[in-house]
Amino acid sequence: MASAEGQVRAVAEPSGEAPPPEARAGASRPLVATTLRWAAGSAAFALGLAAAAEAILLFTHSSRPFDVFAGPLALGSVAASLVLVFLLRAEESRLARELRTARTGTPVLRALIARRRVAQPFFVRLASTTLGTAAVLIADGDRDGALDFTAKTSPLMRGGRLDALRAVVEADLRRADGTAGDLTRVIDDLRAMPPIDNREADLYLTHVLVKAILARGDADAGFDLATRLTGAADDEARIYATWLRVWFDLDQEEIAGEAGGANESEGAGADAGEGAGAGASEDADADADADARKAANEKAWPALSEGELRMATLVARAHGAEDLVTKLSHRLSGIAPSEPRE
Repeated sequence: MASAEGQVRAVAEPSGEAPPPEARAGASRPLVATTLRWAAGSAAFALGLAAAAEAILLFTHSSRPFDVFAGPLALGSVAASLVLVFLLRAEESRLARELRTARTGTPVLRALIARRRVAQPFFVRLASTTLGTAAVLIADGDRDGALDFTAKTSPLMRGGRLDALRAVVEADLRRADGTAGDLTRVIDDLRAMPPIDNREADLYLTHVLVKAILARGDADAGFDLATRLTGAADDEARIYATWLRVWFDLDQEEIAGEAGGANESEGAGADAGEGAGAGASEDADADADADARKAANEKAWPALSEGELRMATLVARAHGAEDLVTKLSHRLSGIAPSEPRE
């Protein structure tokens, strides 16, 4: 892992790279309710109605022309396209809620969402995606159920940003296996992925990436991601920066390094004895360098607030990450020590 001084410099100085998607503020583009998907679904339904009308004429050997169905078919197609708009927008909202629950929901909420999805009518499932439910089941520890839901994909729910989200869900499935090789591949794949340009999807991507980094114990990847997430505009993205900073003690290393350097300087000064002007000058330079590194460290890692630590603890506890909860609670106790009971 890089030295503490190098890490502080890497954070304090701009890297020139584009910020991660979760660190940028901007409009969130839809995953499900896209114009192309609505147009494709409406056209498919209209063609299906026309084919059904033609089949009726052929089956009944009717002498009536096809034109007699033109009016009813047009009205039916318009009505179906309007219904599809509402279905897609409802599914967009449902998917965002499921991804949010997969990240921050309690086990009770996760189980409730899975039951509701199973009870959906067949027609509604044709215009819905199961990726959100799969993400919830993975978070709930039901990997087999998540595999089943991932395989149940409506033809209308393929392509576009949904394919990118599918890649993240599949990466989460591999992460759930827990082997070192799988975790390494998940980290590499997710770090190389371009932004999905949807807030909940990008936060879910960050969630999976952070969990893989923590499980793998990859401090270098954790440092790189934490430095970018620390300045994120999204409060929920900064939760994951807090996880990484506390788990790997990223914002404590430089302080420890300064203490060690100070002790070495004091020891060197004692050995040299009083009156060693060169040694005193070196000590002064070391103190100045330590002050500069301390200032850079404070700029690189803003102090964690009590609210940030409490929110990060709640989310970690919802996922059963007890070791992480312990470290977060320990850090929190240094900021807001519990009052003694009388």
